[in-house]
Amino acid sequence: MAGMDTLDKIRRKIAIYIVDYSIEWSDILFNGIECSEPFYIKKFANGEEFINFLKNEKLSRRITHVALIGYTFYDEKNQTLMNGIEILESLKKIKPFVNAIMLANEDEQEYGGYVKKLGAVAVINKDDSALLRINNHIALLFSKQALAQRKKDFKIALYIWIGTIIITASYLLIGYYLI
Repeated sequence: MAGMDTLDKIRRKIAIYIVDYSIEWSDILFNGIECSEPFYIKKFANGEEFINFLKNEKLSRRITHVALIGYTFYDEKNQTLMNGIEILESLKKIKPFVNAIMLANEDEQEYGGYVKKLGAVAVINKDDSALLRINNHIALLFSKQALAQRKKDFKIALYIWIGTIIITASYLLIGYYLI
């Protein structure tokens, strides 16, 4: 059913991307995120996969995109891969409209101010209240984007209405002078 897939994509209002090395944390986030609006979650094991996805995928600006990014990543040989700061920098170059929330372990909290300067919306510690804070940030980001979209839609409707009034008035004036 290809038509149903398209319909599901249209109905989605929030896209969440989990980019974290820890499979345990990715699963906790995947199963624990709750939104009042239809949403979609995609997991990535490292930054390279996520950046390739962003480069190849056309993302709609009409929906809220939120990337939950961890700081450290390792490969099978325990070598460090692209870190969370590098992922954030690449994200903001490729798709600056995607909101980033950084996920920090206890020993990674000192990067908070720096990543906010780079464009992260928030830095959330990986602890017992992380899911609650993530859900609150996602709801806030969605509300802000929905309000901005309503303002844009209102302006368009207002311009169309004013244009209709001007055209109608022009026809009436032309008709009045021709009679």
